[in-house]
Amino acid sequence: MIEQQTVKSFFFNILNGMALGIVIALIPGALLGEVFKFLARYSDVFTTLGSFLTMFSIGASLIIGVLAGMNLKFNAPQTVILAGAAFIGSGALKVTPEGFLANGMGDLINVLFTLFISAGVIYFIGNRLGSLNIVLLPVLGGIIPGAIGQFILPYSKLVTGALGNAIAHFTELNPLLMTILIATTYTLLLVTPISLVAVATVTSLSGLASGAANLGIVAACYVFLFGALGVNNRGTITALAIGTAKMMMANYFKHPIIAVPLLINGIVIGALGYFMNVQGTPMSAGFGYTGLVGPINSLQFMDGETSMNILKLAVAYFIVPFPFAYIVNKLCLKYLPGYNKENFIFKG
Repeated sequence: MIEQQTVKSFFFNILNGMALGIVIALIPGALLGEVFKFLARYSDVFTTLGSFLTMFSIGASLIIGVLAGMNLKFNAPQTVILAGAAFIGSGALKVTPEGFLANGMGDLINVLFTLFISAGVIYFIGNRLGSLNIVLLPVLGGIIPGAIGQFILPYSKLVTGALGNAIAHFTELNPLLMTILIATTYTLLLVTPISLVAVATVTSLSGLASGAANLGIVAACYVFLFGALGVNNRGTITALAIGTAKMMMANYFKHPIIAVPLLINGIVIGALGYFMNVQGTPMSAGFGYTGLVGPINSLQFMDGETSMNILKLAVAYFIVPFPFAYIVNKLCLKYLPGYNKENFIFKG
């Protein structure tokens, strides 16, 4: 029996499931991806293990669907039907004349749309079909919503494209202004369904622009880390510490006041990236410090002595932004109305 829910609880149950599912799908790659790449020089076993990390992340929409279904108090069949719809609507698999082609995690915005449609159908039908539920619900609540998701997929991608065009315009500006704008954009949008890695790839962010994107993510991670301290368990704090701030998506939507410290930190760290000459590639932008992807890729593009470049990266990624985020959090708690520790309580 599906529990009665308000529209608000329905929305946030799905959003919480999505946030946690993204983190679960990405944590293995974030923790082990660069390590396996390094060890692959010595054994093909680690190349294979790296492929398994990718395979796991491709199933993100399935994981998200299951967690959303559990949050909505769906029973087991309803939950897996919801997950199936999310997987179809994600676009994680493309149909080609040669067969199916993997397409990463798919479009997360479209996953969210598909979840709303599928969950709404499942919730409406409930047990009305009686013994026919097991026969008809996979089609009505799974296949059809998934097909609708596939239909709207090109339109969902327009969001990523429009954002990419805006960021591409930033790259034509003064370098200092560019790094500030890109960093703040990434800081403000990290904890949303938008895939910032996809935006970076579409826009071909490189050099200072790529470095600014990574630092923007770092700023957001520190904001949520300090905000969450003292009101969450060690597991949540550890997850945030390794760079999985996307798990706080529902908190961000519930409490948009969090955008204030995000904006302040984004501006400062964006300027810092310019002065420290933090760079990167289209494939490294959007990872922040997770798995050290950002710092490692930046190091290879920096001129001068390696030791000095490592120090610059330490200043940009940790020495300045970490204490600055702590101070901003304290000031916001004291002076910003509506900003409090309860805003950061994670309910996965």
